[in-house]
Amino acid sequence: MGPRKLLFCAAALALLCTGCATAHGFELSRVPRKDVSVLPGADGYVHPLTGIVSYTPQAWQSRPVLALKVGNSGNERPQAGLDRADVIFEELVEGGVTRFMALYSTNDAPRVGPVRSVRTVDHKIMQPLGGLFAYSGGVPPVVEELRETPGVTDVGANRVGAAYTRDSARSAPYNLYATTDTLWSGQRATAPSKPLFNFLKISDDATTGGDASAKEVKLSFAGNGSEMRYVYDAKAGVYRRFQGGSPHMVEGADGGVQLTFRNVLVQEVSVTRGATVDRGGENTNDIAMLGSGAAVLFRGGRAFRGTWQRSSVGDMTTFVTDGGEPFAFAPGETIVELKPRGRDLFVS
Repeated sequence: MGPRKLLFCAAALALLCTGCATAHGFELSRVPRKDVSVLPGADGYVHPLTGIVSYTPQAWQSRPVLALKVGNSGNERPQAGLDRADVIFEELVEGGVTRFMALYSTNDAPRVGPVRSVRTVDHKIMQPLGGLFAYSGGVPPVVEELRETPGVTDVGANRVGAAYTRDSARSAPYNLYATTDTLWSGQRATAPSKPLFNFLKISDDATTGGDASAKEVKLSFAGNGSEMRYVYDAKAGVYRRFQGGSPHMVEGADGGVQLTFRNVLVQEVSVTRGATVDRGGENTNDIAMLGSGAAVLFRGGRAFRGTWQRSSVGDMTTFVTDGGEPFAFAPGETIVELKPRGRDLFVS
């Protein structure tokens, strides 16, 4: 090898070694680019309340769950906006009637109501989810308890009055309505990090498994209360709700919309006479959401028997079959019936 070739090789080797030495000193930084988007994983974006999968960014990812208390007495039906909720909890209040806590995340609803007062059980349902709680009034200690609940923001009628309106066609207190957009406005938060339930994949068959056929489900919360009934519509894959023998309709075009759910969850709870007294002079109910009890999931025309368990108010409630497997909910809307212990449940 000639002198000139040796000199060239030596220079090249020196340059290479210099590059190796200095490479360890480089500082790497991320350069934000507007033309690059973060894609979901193979499982997509899974909605924490419905289990529905999306492969494009969704509005629910950047807003908190919104809970609205809605009445269910004869004076309050037909309600508005319940068909837009992702999950509904039904709870016993005074006089044998029930009331709903409707959870919104996926859908907007321009009119929801009639909006009613808060109860002692409500903050216990909301705490693991966090989010906004909308209502109209309540016993002062119960309102204070709600406001002290970690992660829950009070957006009741006394706090965000612009989101509520009175309907002159109805009499008070059954005429207060809210708008989800206004309640969400300015409230910066994200969806819950943990799912409320365990969900089937969209490819799974929701009509298989379980302990028995469940084409019709009937229950009531009190001896003087009306009966709730769910009839399975195999073609649509949903349970249609009936209240007191009639289809449970909510406001909508062409005479209204019947309430339907992919899942009906019956959670048996202890209901006792509480220490707080409402404006009518009646003691409010205490509904136990901690501990354990019987539970039945109705999905795809089948019944899945099991139990529920929850050790603290900060934990999600877990539901497992008698065989020890987690309840698997069909992706879609769910109603949770907080049925008082001792009340009958009929399935056919």
